[in-house]
Amino acid sequence: MNRLPSLFDANGRFGSTSSQAPAFARAQDLLAHLDRLGVRRALVWNTEAAAGNCPLANRQLLNRIARTRGAKGRLIPALAFSPTMLYERGAVEGLERMLRSTGVPALRLPGNVSGPHTLRHTEPIIESVSAANPTIFLNNNDVDGPDLMALAERFPSVSFVVTQTMWPRYVFVFDLMRRCKNVLIESSWLHTMGTIELLVKEFGADRIVFGLGDKSHNGASIAALAHSRISGEEREMIAHGNMERLLRSKPTAARPAKGIASKTDTLWSRLLQGRKPGVNIVDAHVHLGPGGGFALEQQSMAGQISIALEEARKFGISAMLVSGAQALAADPVTGNRALEKQLRPYGRRFRGYLAFNPHYEKELARRLDAFFASGFFVGFKTLCDYWRVPVTDARFSAMLEYADRHRLPILNHTWTGSYDSPAMFSDIVKSYPNAIFLLGHSGGTDAGRRHAEELAAGNDNVYLEWCGSFCSSTLWEETLAKVGADRVVYGSDGMSHGIAWELGRLLSVNLPDATIRPILGDNMRRILALRRD
Repeated sequence: MNRLPSLFDANGRFGSTSSQAPAFARAQDLLAHLDRLGVRRALVWNTEAAAGNCPLANRQLLNRIARTRGAKGRLIPALAFSPTMLYERGAVEGLERMLRSTGVPALRLPGNVSGPHTLRHTEPIIESVSAANPTIFLNNNDVDGPDLMALAERFPSVSFVVTQTMWPRYVFVFDLMRRCKNVLIESSWLHTMGTIELLVKEFGADRIVFGLGDKSHNGASIAALAHSRISGEEREMIAHGNMERLLRSKPTAARPAKGIASKTDTLWSRLLQGRKPGVNIVDAHVHLGPGGGFALEQQSMAGQISIALEEARKFGISAMLVSGAQALAADPVTGNRALEKQLRPYGRRFRGYLAFNPHYEKELARRLDAFFASGFFVGFKTLCDYWRVPVTDARFSAMLEYADRHRLPILNHTWTGSYDSPAMFSDIVKSYPNAIFLLGHSGGTDAGRRHAEELAAGNDNVYLEWCGSFCSSTLWEETLAKVGADRVVYGSDGMSHGIAWELGRLLSVNLPDATIRPILGDNMRRILALRRD
């Protein structure tokens, strides 16, 4: 991988919002972000259309692009539309005129903020502009399967790009793509292992467009595309070629991307150049074994181990701390034993977390010394959201006491809710001061992140863990300013998440490499060194 293709973001936006502070209030804010990450062009819409008037938001969009230095030719307008425009005097006719004047056949459905609308309700609008053969971009959460299939069949010359698709909706969107050849997918939230390769194999590279994602994602999707195992031609199609075809625009100049990736010797530039970052990485959150939740091509244990070893060599990962899918999803005694047996031949490349499911408390508690005697297991793993048991349940006592006595880490799945929200740990972490609590996914949501920050700031035995934290819009630059880089550990959630995606998200954070380095390995090694037999 010698050169990253020029990038055309299909998922750009700026403007105010009613529900939270905007990521990019102005066009120049978005341009600065694109410049930093080395993205040449972006299709953009005005987020004020989500809760406001689409015709007004579109006029503002065009006006702000025209008035912003450097925006012309880089920020390409996608006009917002909604069902209410059918009943606003002159709105549909105005949309048609605006499409002609911009010369950009792109429309954006801004979402259902203003009412329980569906895509089907926009059918008369699509009919009125169908002669332009437009491409319609819409968030996967606003997609109703029968609606989209009906419209895709009714308007075969119209393309529909489904954006921001995360793993729980993969099969749903993949099925739409299989049934409707004019349905495409945008890449920004395709964070799971091998998803780009799977899509290319199933549907072809011409059905995927590149998307940069939320501001908090930084360069995650760039790294995923750069490291995907596809041909150079397929990578170019996804990076910019498909967008140029859909929008009938001139090809992007084939020059190396600039921005932080062009700096000669940073962690981020090394990653994009296909070089090892040069840091002894410890991946503190890995799963191995067949499962049913993720759309993954490789589900065998042997196949996943092979991929894990290859990824470790590629990215300079010296150790992966693993919990077994079988131990988490079924009988943990059998599953934990199987994990150790399958990984022990690889030495210290893999170490284990002992899955402690409280439904099997008695069987596990009496075997703890035996499990930890060999040195393979280095701590515990909990998954309370999936087990439907709150972390405050008394059946966790044996695990907590053992971890406290031996100074072991506990990797806890954390997410806002009633099972393992970080706020629920406040008394636990004080009661067991020698145990180390790793807050998996750093609480998940915005509220979860806020509670995770508070917990870590007030307790020396609490650390935030990296993977899956992209579901929060909170910037890690802000989180690290509150808790410090010495209180965060890197984890990928491989082999479910893509390691390049999660690693790229971290290495492209807008902070010096010196801040990021301890997160990659030193912090976790320090935690493991605390163990007391």
